[in-house]
Amino acid sequence: MRRVVLLSLLLLVFVGDVAAQRKAKWERRIERAQEQDKSELNRIWRRRSDYLNLAFVVQNVETNIDELSELNSEWGASISWGKTFYLHRKPIGRVLKFGLDWTWLDLNGACFEQDMYSIFDGDYHETLYQLDAGMQFGPSITVNPADHLKISTYFRVTPTFATVYAVENELFLKNYATYLNAGLSVAWRLLSLGVEYRTGKTSYDDLGELSELMPGVAIDLNTTSWRMYFGFRF
Repeated sequence: MRRVVLLSLLLLVFVGDVAAQRKAKWERRIERAQEQDKSELNRIWRRRSDYLNLAFVVQNVETNIDELSELNSEWGASISWGKTFYLHRKPIGRVLKFGLDWTWLDLNGACFEQDMYSIFDGDYHETLYQLDAGMQFGPSITVNPADHLKISTYFRVTPTFATVYAVENELFLKNYATYLNAGLSVAWRLLSLGVEYRTGKTSYDDLGELSELMPGVAIDLNTTSWRMYFGFRF
């Protein structure tokens, strides 16, 4: 009887020890899996929040000048450089994060060609360059549906130093403008593709020498753009 009791106790101790070892082993596996998962999330979200976008621009301008009532760009280009600051550490549902985008450099240029008429020179051809420099601020939403794939949508306000240069008339116009930008981008690790809509209005009342000929006249511009860009994520 004593032997049976002793064997039973030894068996219980053995089974308990085996169970404890297996439990510890599973806990270590779970801990390693959690660490790997955390490391993978860090690689996905902490990196690649800086962006540098190079864009082809299609730009349209409407003005209050009859001969320049509507202009379509011959070509256009832009460069944007900034960073997304995520508002929370852990992604919602493991796939979604809200952020604030700060584009500290936003340069946009477009060229327009237009046939015009002057009472002094008759018919002539004018080349116009519209050059803008600004900074973008606004909210964004980023979704990570699989692996390192990220899909982002955003809305930004862009305070801008806006300029126009007319080559033939040697006229340089400058003023402040506020643009609104909204876009969508798809990124895979380092590379991204996106499309962005941009719109804004400004008025130029300092016309240089023309102000003496046309006192009180201002040139109003309503600008809309589509940007198709290729980008890098750092």
